[in-house]
Amino acid sequence: MPDQPTTSTYFIESRPAPSEPWRKVPGVGWDSKAKALEKLAYRREMQPTWEHRLMERITTITERPADEN
Repeated sequence: MPDQPTTSTYFIESRPAPSEPWRKVPGVGWDSKAKALEKLAYRREMQPTWEHRLMERITTITERPADEN
């Protein structure tokens, strides 16, 4: 089987304290890692008491013949 095409998108998760669950910043995502890192730095500057992390979503597309029955 040939290599399957993949795409990466980046988003930020934040939490106010280590005991709290990570939460995705709603409605925000970037195809560019450089842009995502820029936004992460900005968020850390704006909310210095919170924890923030960069997340990557990797999507693999698989194509195969469909069952015609």
